[in-house]
Amino acid sequence: MISLPLVIMAGGKSSRMGSDKALLPFGAFSTLSEFQYDRLSPYFTTVYISAKCKDKFDFEASFIEDLAQFEESSPLIGLLSVLTHLKTPVCVLSVDTPFVTPHIFETLLCEMKPSTQAVIARSPFGSHQLCGIYTPSLVPAIQEMLQKSEHKIGSLLQKSTTTYVDFDDDAPFLNLNHPSDYEAAKARL
Repeated sequence: MISLPLVIMAGGKSSRMGSDKALLPFGAFSTLSEFQYDRLSPYFTTVYISAKCKDKFDFEASFIEDLAQFEESSPLIGLLSVLTHLKTPVCVLSVDTPFVTPHIFETLLCEMKPSTQAVIARSPFGSHQLCGIYTPSLVPAIQEMLQKSEHKIGSLLQKSTTTYVDFDDDAPFLNLNHPSDYEAAKARL
């Protein structure tokens, strides 16, 4: 059991997919969100789903809605909402990466040091900003960025004490951005 909560980030715009990825059917589940929640719940102390609004989901789960002061949505707003709500280090995973394993998070957790603000997975493809561990010490920097309408998590990580953990294989990090990615992922089940 991983000692930190996991937050599944499911508030994206899904513009490249053409429909809300979080609500796509996946495996035996009516939504990708429910698939991820069910698959990962046995491995973490608590699992939450982060979204702009929980009303779009039709299954029982613990939800963290984006802070009401923000009309727009972005992963950085979601992250601020999560860290403000939980006030503890959290594992974060994008809803559209259905093959990331609990072992990946165990590996990331082993790299956490008291001074570390974020630990991020990296594979030959590149860094995976929504597969990592984030700490509440990032809240002031996130607030400052959002006041300037800066929404890039990569910029936050550059300004922070971030550790990158390298993995040899891209396959677990398959990201469902396009309909072809979605079809390929369904074929892997």
